[in-house]
Amino acid sequence: MNKPKIAVLIDLASLRITCEGFKKLAERMETQFEIVNCKFYSYVAKRNRDFNEYIAAKGYDAVTPIASRRRNKLDTRQIIDATLIGMSSSIDALAFAVGEGDILPIVSYLKLKGKDVYDINVQEGPYTAEFTDFIDIPESYLREGYAAPTRKKLPKKAPKPVAQPAARAESRYAEEVKKILSGSDILSRYKK
Repeated sequence: MNKPKIAVLIDLASLRITCEGFKKLAERMETQFEIVNCKFYSYVAKRNRDFNEYIAAKGYDAVTPIASRRRNKLDTRQIIDATLIGMSSSIDALAFAVGEGDILPIVSYLKLKGKDVYDINVQEGPYTAEFTDFIDIPESYLREGYAAPTRKKLPKKAPKPVAQPAARAESRYAEEVKKILSGSDILSRYKK
């Protein structure tokens, strides 16, 4: 029996997994799937030194981060790649390890295209229920000294009061309109 084909898209900046940890994850996934494509995002050769030989030996892809002042929660290239895979491939499923961004549009799109979509993470997040299933990562697979991100809810701040505009002197036009509407000008003409 043929196993379903899966593409794995891993953001190394959000899931700080070691190469040994990823190998264990891949072994677990290969019991259920045939991994036909794997792409690592936010790959930095110095920081991810342990992946260098593994990526080359397996023929996987690695994408270096784009220099940006603003840190994005989702790697746009990851979303584009997933869209392209969903549009034109024979892959049955996709597995994502992504940051805390709104990934629901791509998950919905891929499901509409008949693909199963898996969330790879240390713990379930706010969008996990929208995925086909969850693939958990034991913390022992992560880099030393790295703790799983906490998913704390920040207290809601009270809205700032809106400052009322300062009273402006009325224009001559507004004064004239008020005078006409009050009828005082007309009454003063007819009293004579």
